[in-house]
Amino acid sequence: MSEVEARAVQKHSRSSWVGDSVAALVLVVVFWVPQLLSASEVWLTAAGVVLALMVAASVMVRWRLPSVAPVAALVATGGAWFLQVSSDPMLAVAWCLYPLALRRGRRSPAIGGAAVVVMILVSLTYGAPPSAAGVDQRIIFAAVAIGAVWLLGQAEAKRLEAVRESADRRAAWERAVHQAAMARDVHDVVGHALSVISAEAEVSRSLPGVGEAELRESLGDIEQRARGALEEVQALVRALRDGEPDAGSAMPIQQLVTAARVSGLEVDTRLDATGLPEATCRVLSRVVQEALSNVVRHANAERCEVAVWHEDESVRVRVDDDGVGLSAGYQPGMGLTGMRERVGAVGGSVTVTNRLEGGTRLLATLPLGEGG
Repeated sequence: MSEVEARAVQKHSRSSWVGDSVAALVLVVVFWVPQLLSASEVWLTAAGVVLALMVAASVMVRWRLPSVAPVAALVATGGAWFLQVSSDPMLAVAWCLYPLALRRGRRSPAIGGAAVVVMILVSLTYGAPPSAAGVDQRIIFAAVAIGAVWLLGQAEAKRLEAVRESADRRAAWERAVHQAAMARDVHDVVGHALSVISAEAEVSRSLPGVGEAELRESLGDIEQRARGALEEVQALVRALRDGEPDAGSAMPIQQLVTAARVSGLEVDTRLDATGLPEATCRVLSRVVQEALSNVVRHANAERCEVAVWHEDESVRVRVDDDGVGLSAGYQPGMGLTGMRERVGAVGGSVTVTNRLEGGTRLLATLPLGEGG
């Protein structure tokens, strides 16, 4: 039994105790007491009472013993039919059959259906009253009651299975979204920090005649950026543990530009990013961060321009460089894919193209949310 079905069965078993008690009482009073009161011999009355108690007990334990209860109710009702001390048209058996149909009907509908048919035939063959009209009436009521309950149990089992599959699909989708968000954040934070540190170290190493003071200053900058990256990674880990992978604070664009300049890249800016919602600022920061990281790592550029401006109901970002541009067989990497996912999640778009004058242009459009 699946977890969803088990929870459903437990819920039914807890909530139906009162209902089962009332059902047992009604069945005994309506279908057993009149026959018992009209019994001609004492031993028939005593046997009928025992069988009635057996039926009532079966109804009460149908959720705890789903395989035993309907069989016990069938035996008791069949014996009562034979002794003519009950007029129950297998309603007790049908009542006890539902938990079994709920648990087993979906897995083996053919076997279950066959078992129901056999149950009806056995009860009617060995417990039939002498009246032909009574036989016909019992056949109709027993077939309708038991068959309807079995079909109802099958339908409920299928519904629970659909609920379970839907929950599994949703959980898988949420895991995939969480993993993608985590991959984007780790790539953005760690990749950007390492690319800037690596570029700054390479610039310091390649400068001729670097003195001790300049070297110490460069190492100090590298240490500062490494410490800042470590703090950002720690904040990211805390956000991931809280289930909010995108809850990290946005790094100011000017700080990203400064880091790119320290790595040896000449960066011109034209920024108008005031009055933006926090969520938009966070995505905007990630876009500029990934764009500058790509320029530093891949473009082999000397200069780039970062422009941010408002246009209609959106904010636009353009990052141009004078590097080597995109190759003919260019395929977007993890960083650009993550950028597109992040921007697409807020209803924006990203394009990356070669410029006519050489180099690459990244253009992103972010819709303004409330407060923009």
